[in-house]
Amino acid sequence: MTTVNNLSVWPETLPPPRVEGYSLSPRPSLLRTEMETGAARHRLRSLTAHYQVQAEWRFSEFQFAVFDAWWALNTRLGEQWFVLPLAVPLDVQAVEARFLAPWQAELQPARRWRVAAQLEIRNLQRLTAEELEAASVYGDAEMALADRLHRWLHEQMGAQSAPPYF
Repeated sequence: MTTVNNLSVWPETLPPPRVEGYSLSPRPSLLRTEMETGAARHRLRSLTAHYQVQAEWRFSEFQFAVFDAWWALNTRLGEQWFVLPLAVPLDVQAVEARFLAPWQAELQPARRWRVAAQLEIRNLQRLTAEELEAASVYGDAEMALADRLHRWLHEQMGAQSAPPYF
């Protein structure tokens, strides 16, 4: 069993969720208290944002059997957190997730399985305050160029200028 930070990892033999039916939304972090007079008060439950994901997969019979066994054994019937790659605002990331409810499967033509589930994810990487400031000033093209230059500088030039080890 592959693990990251003692969490089970989504099996490499299984596909990522499909784009159709995929959604991502933040879970409520505010508690709202209506006041007898005046404006309602808000307070944060937590400074950590959790997100809800609606995901759907298409599996072959074998993939469905792998998924079902992995879900039962490695996530303890969906109770445990696990790591899987998901599409999030900053591309595709390996995120920590768990099932909010049991998944649902539907048999499709050609003995394929459509599996839908609601997941909760945590520790989503987001822009830092500095990156947000830069992204607010510059557009997509400039940010993509900056990312390419950053990777080139650190991956290509950094590897060439590394001092030899004695």
